Amino acid sequence: MRNHPPVRSTHFRYPVSFTISKCVIALLCCAFSIEPLFAQELDWANYGNDKGNMRYQNIDQITPANVNQLKPAWTFHTGVLPSTTPRLTMEMTPLVVNGVMYITSGIDDVYALNPATGVQLWRYNPATDMPDLSTVSICCGRDNRGASYGDGMIFDARLDSKLVALNAKTGAVVWKTKVDLISNGSAMTLAPQFVVSAAGVHEVIVGVTGGEYGIRGHLDAYAAATGKLLWRFYTTRPGTWAGNSYLHGGASIWGTPTFDPALNMVYFSTGNAFPWAWAGNRAGTNLFASSMVALDADSGELQWFFQYAHHDQWDFDGPQPTLLLTYNGVPALEHTSKTTHTFILDRASGEPLIPVQEVAIPPDIAGGAAFQNSWPTQPESSIASLVERKANADSLPPGAIAAPMWTTVGPKPVVFALDGGGGMEWPPAAYSPRTGFYYSHEHYSPSYTGTNNDPVNNAFCPTGIDGTTQVATCNSVAAPAPLLGVRSGLFGALNLATSQVAWTIPILTTTPGSGMTVAGDLVFFGDSTGLLYAASAATGEILWVFDAMTVPNAGGANASAAIYEINGVEYVVYGFGNSTYSPSANLVVAFALPSALAAAAEKKTGANKALAQRARVR
Repeated sequence: MRNHPPVRSTHFRYPVSFTISKCVIALLCCAFSIEPLFAQELDWANYGNDKGNMRYQNIDQITPANVNQLKPAWTFHTGVLPSTTPRLTMEMTPLVVNGVMYITSGIDDVYALNPATGVQLWRYNPATDMPDLSTVSICCGRDNRGASYGDGMIFDARLDSKLVALNAKTGAVVWKTKVDLISNGSAMTLAPQFVVSAAGVHEVIVGVTGGEYGIRGHLDAYAAATGKLLWRFYTTRPGTWAGNSYLHGGASIWGTPTFDPALNMVYFSTGNAFPWAWAGNRAGTNLFASSMVALDADSGELQWFFQYAHHDQWDFDGPQPTLLLTYNGVPALEHTSKTTHTFILDRASGEPLIPVQEVAIPPDIAGGAAFQNSWPTQPESSIASLVERKANADSLPPGAIAAPMWTTVGPKPVVFALDGGGGMEWPPAAYSPRTGFYYSHEHYSPSYTGTNNDPVNNAFCPTGIDGTTQVATCNSVAAPAPLLGVRSGLFGALNLATSQVAWTIPILTTTPGSGMTVAGDLVFFGDSTGLLYAASAATGEILWVFDAMTVPNAGGANASAAIYEINGVEYVVYGFGNSTYSPSANLVVAFALPSALAAAAEKKTGANKALAQRARVR
């Protein structure tokens, strides 16, 4: 609302003082004269590399022709073990800024590393002033998706809803501020975004999760120097929710916001409305749940919005970060949610650049029309989807009904292809200006869903926290039989010039949990079993596979790659830390071409010899 067939299956693994001073000066001069031989650097300075979350690096040392030679250059173990912290995963994207790498653990530790060697420079351990994370309510797992850099500081958004600024050189705490209360079910898992507004204000932008616990979502801006709150935008608007249901309306913010300095706008997407699947107490469109939103960076004032699921009752989150690109010469914003509909909007106005139509919802086949307050139409994009929006026949047990998308949830359970865990989850997408393709995962995770009209028990479901009270029971309807088959998914590319699918790669035994990253003509991504892939960005042909389970303390590939260059060597760095596949998963690996490492070492050796020779001459 605004006011091809698979490329390849992935079953496989595959005086004296004057003299000394003179010598020192000579050595320094020599160093400066040879530095260009081995000082080529290319940072990954933001969560998505740029402020628009494009996740694209314009670099070509590693190519489709040589990527099969890629080898681990170094490894680093965080020491943070999922065996001691329930549902701990490593979902971060590393930063590389000014010759230092910054990574995070799933429970908000921050590490500074030498990006060429993996040697630890410092560590920030927040455990001394955090609650026991195994005893508090946090959806959906213990994870931290990365840090942000600005003004010589690293910003860490913690699971206990505190924002911390660290000295980037030492790791010392500069300031710490409370964003919300963890006792309300609020948390933060996103990487913050550091921006400099049109008025010259240095801000750190963060948002809270907790839509499963009845929080009222909000996006905040804090002064980078002090941690002072500058503005707050609530993601539930009174008047679009019945009564005061907006006060517990959810609309979490899972993904790192994007920023356009030319328009001075901050963009973000929001999560599901609360409660669900019962929505009987919140008639209306329920703005700004399940929406894309643009705010003025200086004031936090609303500029425009686009709602991609009106009166959401299906858990149609938009956890994937928004992405800024140029479409037909127009500055544009892209977002795909669990609905699987991809929207390309004009960044300035919020108007669709690729046609969108409001379609009528399907007939009521589950018996929920009498109480669900369903909105009569829903927005659908003309851009192709990577997966089907209706459950496959081979997923259905006898007697089960595959529900069309937007079917009203009711007392009769039906099978939704997109519901809760389907469609686009949190892992970030990427865009390549070279191909004009948008790259993302997609989940096929059907659910057998039904709900009764029980306002007493369903008003704080599915999780049941209203800030102080734990509601023990949700009056949902049990599935008559388990679904058939396994949850699965794919990675793929959409050609935005044609609005059609360019290629897909199926993931057959698990749902994808990795972000996608493009470097030159390659795209990197992983799967939950610990496989990391490099594929042709143009065709999707898999060109290289690394099995992290061959390395001690590795886990599933549920993070996102960063691509950087140090000393003339291009590196691909990735974190392996899904506890499902290893109780000791806490590994970060940087990959490089052996030939590039050898060339860099030779240049350094030659430079050192030149220094020594010139020193002897002087």
